Amino acid sequence: MSLTTTSVFLIIASIAIVILLPLCSAYFRKLRRVREYNGTDGIKMPSISVIISAFDNPERVLMKLSSFLNQQYESDYEVILVVDNEKIHEESYQFQLSQLPNKERLRTTYVPDSSHYMGLQKLAVTLGVKAARYNWIMLTDGHVEPKSYNWLNVMARNCFGKDIVLGYTTIAKEKFTVGSFKNAVNAREQRHADFQRFERHLWQLYNLRQAEQGLAYSTAGGNLMFRKSMFMNGKGYSGNLKYTFGEYEFLVNTYALQDNVAVETHPDSWCARDKYTAHEFDLFHRCFHETRKHLQRKWKHRMLVALDQMVLHLSFPIAILMAVYAFYTSQWIAATASFLSLPIGLFIREWLAKKSLKRFRVELKAKFITHFELYLLWQHFIYKIKYMISDKTEFISHKY
Repeated sequence: MSLTTTSVFLIIASIAIVILLPLCSAYFRKLRRVREYNGTDGIKMPSISVIISAFDNPERVLMKLSSFLNQQYESDYEVILVVDNEKIHEESYQFQLSQLPNKERLRTTYVPDSSHYMGLQKLAVTLGVKAARYNWIMLTDGHVEPKSYNWLNVMARNCFGKDIVLGYTTIAKEKFTVGSFKNAVNAREQRHADFQRFERHLWQLYNLRQAEQGLAYSTAGGNLMFRKSMFMNGKGYSGNLKYTFGEYEFLVNTYALQDNVAVETHPDSWCARDKYTAHEFDLFHRCFHETRKHLQRKWKHRMLVALDQMVLHLSFPIAILMAVYAFYTSQWIAATASFLSLPIGLFIREWLAKKSLKRFRVELKAKFITHFELYLLWQHFIYKIKYMISDKTEFISHKY
């Protein structure tokens, strides 16, 4: 059976789909291999001030503080808890803090009742940095908890010769009540939690990979180290004080230089963030559209994401149209190639995704991977519309 020019073209296009689907994905661009941790080998580790911004979550942070205070760090460290003015002066709250183990490491400060010139989250970070005794700052918040008591050791091994260290943060996996009625509700909640884990993992692949390439763009937040001297000499959040959110993103985007950022992906360096509530998830994504407008180097980052999404979404109609045309014109070899190109390309892409998820121990069924990634584009448009119709004063601290 001779092949026509059209058949050859369709076969080549089918092969291109099989190649491009896995090639144009964050899973193909692997992060560097994990460095084993064998202790400090006698190297003097820097002293660290761990800042926990918890003014918006003062109660829940009490359940997490022991994970910070019991770190098996091989040098000095302190924990600075930043909460709101009212909570810090409550006797019951002070009593609960006094019952914590290793409480001598803990110091507290508070955010004033009002802030007219900068967002409360940036103010909380700034107050914590100013209160810090040590030059190296580990920044996290009340929604996040380290997954290992060796967390500080593994993160701090990257401090030498660098100014910023980026760590990995996942979304905590929650268990739900078993019951005939609640199962249906919890299944939806579980699917939403799975999507949150998938989304955060995917964006971190982009951000951490870009940092490994030499010039960091942003971070998912919750697990970030930096030098206090760098922050203070650069006048902190000067230039973006009025934006209510983006304290992690602006910090990395502003102070990252060529090769001054380290990336740590050892399992002991991971943190887990509480699952977003529906309101938190909605607010986070609407604020994201405001924050990213003011970040440097955004087009390089966004073009790569757009390329991956374009290849994924266009592969479906192109493969289907090619298969239909080939069958209709009785070009059976080309029809078979066109018909198989999409499932084969998606299979390889999902296989790479599963390897990436497995490396970071993100539990997610393979059948959801493509569904979630396809949904990302539509979710982006949904929140873009929500952002466009929202009151923009919600995203700035200057209220006129």
